[in-house]
Amino acid sequence: MGVLFLLSGIIFYTTVINLDPLGAQKTISLIVFYFSLLCGVSSFFTFLFFFGSEVAAGKKLKTQHFLIAIRRGILVGLFVAILLVLQMFRLLGLFEITLLAIFLSLVEFIVLSAKKGGR
Repeated sequence: MGVLFLLSGIIFYTTVINLDPLGAQKTISLIVFYFSLLCGVSSFFTFLFFFGSEVAAGKKLKTQHFLIAIRRGILVGLFVAILLVLQMFRLLGLFEITLLAIFLSLVEFIVLSAKKGGR
């Protein structure tokens, strides 16, 4: 995940500095921008969730906790990327942010309940 974070950071930097979002490569620059943003934010929050829970637990955690951290990191990355896409189209408001947060929270609760029900 660390390599993914560094790679997406380099791609994000290159996209912001070298590509013209209003030029001929508008579509590809926006796709690369949002994909590298999604990967970078997801890997950052995956590290934050996993090592934060390790520090809070005070012991070394297992692979199952890392998979939970990956899922939560991807959900936060999707949240940030979708918010920026909505802002790009000037559709972002408090109501949309609340609906998106509720939707992604429900996705997490459904996954958690399916895991607990399947045990």
